[in-house]
Amino acid sequence: MKTQKMITLQLPPVGVKLLNDELLEDFNDVIVFSGLSYCQAIFGATFSMELLIKPESIKTCKWVGISMGFKTASNDFERSIHPHIEPFTKAVYVAPLHMFKKGYTPDVVILRTTPDKYRNIIDVLGWENFIDPEPFKQDITALNEYKMKPPKGFSAFAIKYVNKLLSALNRFAWWHNLTAILFRSDFITKMFDKFITRFMANMSMCRNSFVIPYQTGKANISYFCTGGIAWGKNDPKNMTSGYPYEMFLKLSEKLDYPGKNKDDARLAELEAIKKKLDEIPAGKGCTFSPVDPMKK
Repeated sequence: MKTQKMITLQLPPVGVKLLNDELLEDFNDVIVFSGLSYCQAIFGATFSMELLIKPESIKTCKWVGISMGFKTASNDFERSIHPHIEPFTKAVYVAPLHMFKKGYTPDVVILRTTPDKYRNIIDVLGWENFIDPEPFKQDITALNEYKMKPPKGFSAFAIKYVNKLLSALNRFAWWHNLTAILFRSDFITKMFDKFITRFMANMSMCRNSFVIPYQTGKANISYFCTGGIAWGKNDPKNMTSGYPYEMFLKLSEKLDYPGKNKDDARLAELEAIKKKLDEIPAGKGCTFSPVDPMKK
């Protein structure tokens, strides 16, 4: 690895672990998420929450059920979602690394930061530790941007300005309630999927930042999809990425982030960020309710 100065992140890394029946009993004290999307649960985990995502947790997003292996495909749209985890995932545990359940390690670690810091991360790990971006477009990976093949034309416009617009709309409760209603429709989801697959990122936090690193053993960097901005409350200036845990351990030597050290004062600073973001409505039906997952 190249010599590199420390890379400082504003947000703590979030660990993600797939659970089977045998492991569920050890997680029966974890809050069960109920909300619009997987990326909304990652938002909770970013700000000091341990959450369990179960198949019934996701009320709106039609992509995540297939991508994370919660169900089998039942229509043409669902059968078009690749790659994906094979059914049936019992639950997904998400938590910031400093709170990750003792005795367990994540399958994949999610980082979010600015494009310039990703250049430093690529320098630290080397291209051999990332997926080959050549066969893919911007919907799956942003790595082509770092190989001097960034999106052009309407794609470049959409990625930059549509996500900025979505971020601005996040302040309105009516917007969240509208998207919660619209995207419960299979037809609307299917039509919108065609647009974002062609011009923007798609499934940025579930497929691009988890499934691909989990299945390939290599890292991936992605633009945010619209759900990652509208439901996950992510800053459109950032991008998202995922790293197999063993790879993250090598990268961690060059990372500085809230929660890396015991009693890290920056965790208190995150509360101020969370308070500001909490002013953004989550939309009806989003809860972080303590429910015993063994009773679900």
